[in-house]
Amino acid sequence: MTIKQYISTFFKGMAMGIVNVIPVSSGTVSLIIGVFERFINSIKSLNLKAFKLLFKGEFSEFAKRTDIKFLFTLLVGILAGMILTAISLKAIFKQYEAYAYAFFAGLIIASVVYVLGMIGKKTPKMIALMLIAVVVSFYLSIKSNPYPNDSFLYMILCGVVGSLGMIVPGVSGSQLMMVMGNYELIVTQALPAITKLSTFGQGFMVLLPFVIGAVISIISISYLLSWLMKEYRNETLSVLSGFMIGSLPVVYPWKEVLPGMYDYSFHLPPMNGEFVLALIMAVVGAVLVLVLSHYSKKKEERMKRREVRRLKRKQQEHT
Repeated sequence: MTIKQYISTFFKGMAMGIVNVIPVSSGTVSLIIGVFERFINSIKSLNLKAFKLLFKGEFSEFAKRTDIKFLFTLLVGILAGMILTAISLKAIFKQYEAYAYAFFAGLIIASVVYVLGMIGKKTPKMIALMLIAVVVSFYLSIKSNPYPNDSFLYMILCGVVGSLGMIVPGVSGSQLMMVMGNYELIVTQALPAITKLSTFGQGFMVLLPFVIGAVISIISISYLLSWLMKEYRNETLSVLSGFMIGSLPVVYPWKEVLPGMYDYSFHLPPMNGEFVLALIMAVVGAVLVLVLSHYSKKKEERMKRREVRRLKRKQQEHT
């Protein structure tokens, strides 16, 4: 890789990191900016054969097989983007919580539209799977404890679930973190904490199990998702869209946390300027996703056409 390629890869990683901490699919953005396939292939190459080369001291062969220079540069960019955005979100949530949640709601609704658009013909089976996912996610959204849970095992689970947004276009890891109750703990507390020497240890101890879970998920689930998307693509997308729909109560702007059977108390929006501005923010969020989705679809179509041309050339060479 040249210096120019390193810089380009770093900023592409930053773009993925920025959207990784808001309810937008990082996988969608990676597809748009042209690193999705290389990112997934690099992750999938981190297998036993590759690590045997590393343990044998064959570092150049390991780097070549795993595309580790690209992967490391991209991951550094992702981390930088996540930290910078998390610091900004901390201040935004403190002063403009209702508007931030309205923006997130718009992002999620548009993401659902995008994922549903990826599904072909809607069969009764797919509709049933989606409705089941909606009910389960909705139940978890209003019944799960919204307070952060920083236990080691639960944070590993959060890492496993949250990293899905990096490898599944249309699915947001941050949105899943909201359902699990640890979004603010990770995004607005732990990530900004590691930027300061006085709070680095505290933030690191929260993020360590999360990163462990994310690594496990990205390496292992990349194979599982590859298989699911190949064999049961529409069914998988139906379930994922159902989970996104059911999680909307988490980002409803006009709610408060209460003790008792239900963790949230929901209120009708105030008919004033706050409601109008929140509605505008929701529309802005939806438009952002739809624009990204449009370019993602165009990019995917170009990739498919390029692959068809490559296969045709290969066939012509053999004939």
